[in-house]
Amino acid sequence: MKWFAFALMAVLGAVPVTAQEPWASSYFPYLWGNPTDGVMGVLRWQRVQNAPYYLARSDADVINPLTFRGAVSAEVGAGTLGSRFARVEARLPGLWPGWRVQGLVAAERQGRFGFYGVGSDLDLTDSDHPNANIYRAHRSRVLARVEVTRTLVGPLKLSLGAFFDYTRFSRLPDSTLFGTRFGQSVRRSNLVIRPALVVDTRDREFTPSRGVLLEVGAGFGTAAESSLGAKADGSFHPLFYAQAKGYASIREGTVLAARGLVRLLGDDAPLSARSMVLGWEREFGVGGADGHRSFPAGALAASEVELVSGEIRHDLLNAGDFGSVSLVGFVDFARLHDARSLQLVKATTEFGGGGGVSLRILRSAIVSLGFAGGSHGFNFTMGTGWSF
Repeated sequence: MKWFAFALMAVLGAVPVTAQEPWASSYFPYLWGNPTDGVMGVLRWQRVQNAPYYLARSDADVINPLTFRGAVSAEVGAGTLGSRFARVEARLPGLWPGWRVQGLVAAERQGRFGFYGVGSDLDLTDSDHPNANIYRAHRSRVLARVEVTRTLVGPLKLSLGAFFDYTRFSRLPDSTLFGTRFGQSVRRSNLVIRPALVVDTRDREFTPSRGVLLEVGAGFGTAAESSLGAKADGSFHPLFYAQAKGYASIREGTVLAARGLVRLLGDDAPLSARSMVLGWEREFGVGGADGHRSFPAGALAASEVELVSGEIRHDLLNAGDFGSVSLVGFVDFARLHDARSLQLVKATTEFGGGGGVSLRILRSAIVSLGFAGGSHGFNFTMGTGWSF
């Protein structure tokens, strides 16, 4: 783990020593759980500098949408299904006026990553047993990311991100759909450069009750992978995504939220890229806690993705900045198409919905539990933060 210690020291050395508020450290363990990792124990260390509570002092104080000016964290975890990870992350949204910087280095392994095929292959899975191991694979990754964002004018920002990962998929010991399709394993490295324009009018970043977040990004990535029928020739594949999120408070403690997403990849894009979206300041899955919640992480993979979600969030108990317990009801819709799926002439559409509970501790520590159903049965998700 020498690289892990080196990355931690490098991140700490890049943080400015002058500060408006004192930096504070915390150390804590916690438990995690989902169908991909099983029950996972995690150890986390973080060092945070809080942001000013108000943007400015005036007759009508405006609450700062930022919770912290800077945060550096390191964590390791291991789960009962063979998952494990180590991660160092720096999130610096308010240390320099007009600039935001985020960096991450990590190594991780998911023991039961979902694999239902690509595109319309989803229609070929057994909807009576969608969580069987035949629809799972191991996924191991080493990744590094950095993203720099500059405010242009008002809520308009320009972001430039560079993302590198080396990913290996491998079949489970027994016969699986992945093994039938691709053999023993698939390996590839991928470097993505992605500029994006962002408009952010949310009143608070972690717990928005009004405003919008709009993102449009395009770029390119490498295609160094001998899977999906393509040779590892190191050619480039284009990518494009557009995402809109909106929030409205219809009464005290009740928020309506909606999200629409379109993501397009070139046909030579690697398998792992088909199940993920490189959004602004975060990567999220097409399926799972941050995407279509009726499916496990990895189950929805395609070069062309359209995703629409809507939900209502109602505070069952709200203790202000000390925390809250909220009930959530949601619906999710996805349309997938991939030229390399077995069913070449059609796209597939998937509806789902359900409910859940979200627990917020202080202003920004959020854990969300989701219970969803759809055409492929029941699925449980657990995420850090809202789905969107």
